This record gives sequence, C-alpha cells and structure tokens, in this order.
Amino acid sequence: MKRIALSLLGFATLVLVAPPAHAAFPGDNGLIAFSRFTHNQNDIWVVQPDSTGTQRLTQTAHRNEGMPDWNAAGTQIAFSKCTQAELGNCDIWVMDADGSNPTRLTTTPNNQETWPTWSPDGTQIAFTSDVSDVFQDIWVMDADGANQAQLTTTQAFDAFPEWSPDGSKIAFTSDRSAIDDIWIMDPDGSNPERLTTGKKIDERPDWSPDGTKITFSRNDNIFVMDADGSNVTKLTDNPKPEFAPAFSPDGTTIAFNREGPSDRFGVWLMAADGPPATHHTFGRFDFFPDWQPV
Repeated sequence: MKRIALSLLGFATLVLVAPPAHAAFPGDNGLIAFSRFTHNQNDIWVVQPDSTGTQRLTQTAHRNEGMPDWNAAGTQIAFSKCTQAELGNCDIWVMDADGSNPTRLTTTPNNQETWPTWSPDGTQIAFTSDVSDVFQDIWVMDADGANQAQLTTTQAFDAFPEWSPDGSKIAFTSDRSAIDDIWIMDPDGSNPERLTTGKKIDERPDWSPDGTKITFSRNDNIFVMDADGSNVTKLTDNPKPEFAPAFSPDGTTIAFNREGPSDRFGVWLMAADGPPATHHTFGRFDFFPDWQPV
C-alpha cells in the first residue's frame, strides 16, 4: 500500500521518497501544463514552450490537483484532484483549457483514481484506480464519466495508461512479470504485450505524435524506443533523478522532470534525440508536464 501511494500520487510531499509520462497528439506546440507545489498544496499551472512565464489554472483549498492531460483538440485538461491525506481520496476531473468549468467524473469517496489519459477522438478517458484491486488497475470511462469499465484484472501493479495517437493501443506500466516494465494492450484490455524486460524500473510511457516511438523513464533517466519495444536508446545520463518525459505535439522536443540545485524539481526541455537540456520552470516542485496540441 505504501509503494502504491508513493508511485501513483507523486505529489511534492511524496516524490522525494520515490521520484517518479502522457501521449502527444499531433499538432503545433501549445502550452505545457504541469503540477506545482505552493502553499502546502499542488495546483495545475501552464507555461509557454518558448518562455518561462507561468499561469495558474487551479487553486482549490486543501486539495492536490495534478497529473494534467490535454485532449487532442487542446481545449480540455483531464486531471486528478486529491485530498491532502497521504492515502486519501483522488478523483478524475476535467476543465477547460483556461481552468474554467471544472467537472468531477469519478465519485469514489475512499479510493484513488489518478493519471487520466484522453482517447484521440476525445470520447473516452483511461485512468488508474484501486477500486477493485489495492495494487491498482487500469479503467476506462466515457468523457462525461459514464460507463466505467475495468481493463486490467491482474493482481499486480497496472498503472499510468497512455493512449496511442491512432487509438489502437494503450501503453502502461506493470509489474505483473517483473518490477515495472512497459506494456501495451488493445483499448478493450485484450492482447497485452510486454515491451521492456530486465531488472530495471521502466515507468510512465509516452507516445510520439506519429506513434512510432515511446519515451519512458528507466532508473531515473530518460529513454526512448520504437513502438514495438526495439531500439531502446538512453537519452540522458544525469546523476540527478529525471522522469515523466512527454513528447511535444510536433515531435521535436521532450519535456521532462529533473532534480536541480537545492532539491528543486523543474520542467526541462530537450530535443527528441537527447541533450542538451534547458531548465524551463523554476518552482520548488514542478511535476508531470504535458503539451497542448494546437
């Protein structure tokens, strides 16, 4: 139970114990959404990709809001809103791109629904839930919260779903065969296939906008591989933790988290083929970037 809370929530109060990506839909590069810890809570902020000026979108008292995910139209953000208790309730919400019209989609008072990801056509949202399995499973629902259905049923850690840009696959993290590998499955949960193997910790996959590549974090560095699991390539080799990579909509850039000076975590940017990387946000704890397609 402890491992689940640390790995899933990843908010500032937890990520320092266990440092922790999203699917890039094609388009031009819009805003980068991320979660920032200020005044003892996490809120969702945005930053322009070509500047460091930030704007706050959420500010709900005594709640942690994070894990933002843009829809393919760039008009809405799905996110997780949690109580501040370490193992408290988390639900999936959606809001407009400017932070208006927040709408709650899941309503389980004692469970954790986290890490939402939009289908390419905008009709469904996949997410992670512990409703039926303390080790977490992947679920899917309509974009209005209706017709919730469980996709994975193993007694294992199945989490962090990411829909492929063509809608044919969902990538996710699972420890069903070994600790934290990258898997893919059909959108109905069938035909699971393991893409990475070994004793490394492979987490939080993110598809390139053309669907040919998947980036992910492995043991606190950023990697990329072909969508079939071949040609695994290490992009970063930094002694500080790096995680949560996210392709830009035009496929040229990867945003990711890196620990910087004084234990500060920011959003960094680098070319899709690797460093040099540039520091892009400068909060105390900025996590889980995701790009808006425009």
